[in-house]
Amino acid sequence: MMDLMKYRWLFVGIFLATMGLSLFFLFANPNNGWGTKGSPLNLGIDFTGGTKIYFPVPRDVSSDEVTAILKKIDLPDFKFNAPQPTHYIDSTGVERHQVLVYTRFLNDAEQEIVLGALEAKYGKPGPGQGLDITRVDPFIGKELVNNALTAVLIAAALMLIYIWFRFELVSGFAAIFALLHDALLVMGVFALFGKEVNATMIAALLTILGYSINDTIVVFDRIRENVKYKQRDTPFVEVANDSILETFRRSLNTSFTTVLAILVLYLVVPNIREFCFALIVGITSGTYSSIFVASPIWAVYKDWQERKKLSRKVATATR
Repeated sequence: MMDLMKYRWLFVGIFLATMGLSLFFLFANPNNGWGTKGSPLNLGIDFTGGTKIYFPVPRDVSSDEVTAILKKIDLPDFKFNAPQPTHYIDSTGVERHQVLVYTRFLNDAEQEIVLGALEAKYGKPGPGQGLDITRVDPFIGKELVNNALTAVLIAAALMLIYIWFRFELVSGFAAIFALLHDALLVMGVFALFGKEVNATMIAALLTILGYSINDTIVVFDRIRENVKYKQRDTPFVEVANDSILETFRRSLNTSFTTVLAILVLYLVVPNIREFCFALIVGITSGTYSSIFVASPIWAVYKDWQERKKLSRKVATATR
């Protein structure tokens, strides 16, 4: 039988290295866009506040062309990200062109000025042509950040308490370390690729944490059963190794089918690609952490505990 626990320190080392890289990308990879300068993440208006305008245009346009129009607008402190031309296929199968303008929070009058400048160049959009405007007050954005962090912390605390009562406190901390690994890895990947972090990211993170902790509990449950039915002198590391191998195929098959379904959504539904991308990275990471992070950390502690107990017995016997 394969001895995975022989490499437990290697798994712990990979876990620490992954955490370190994720933190590096979070704090040493700042974006330069409006509203997020100096920030490690490309925060959407859900968190920073601002105005996002999807303006339909009759043809494919360049970012420089739209920038030249916006620079002529005379508004105080009018800053904006580089406009992003995009295109999509509407419900009738016709290709539509649009440009994304992302700027600071605009009041009604300022918004009309910006729309007027774009309409003067590209014409006024008709009904159903794809004009979409989202505005979020900066105060609401800060409140959403606080609420999101609170939700994640409460979820982690409840998971710790549950695992503590069902298994033991150390296994609870091992599971929380695995969840921290998953969350940081997703955030680090988003920072690395400059993907926008918005409100749906919080939903994705909570989904990932729930999926990952479920996978971890399956492995922990098998460890507990094997500890109960194996001989008492069987080392915990050996029990953990057998338990991981017994649940290995189940974990991989479940995660593979889940990621496959999400990948289809990622390719077919462009409006939720950031959400799907976060789930793909997080579920893949969660499968790895459930097998190669949470269980090895628990095994390292129990191995240290067993060695300490053995050394005490030897010391007592030699007196």
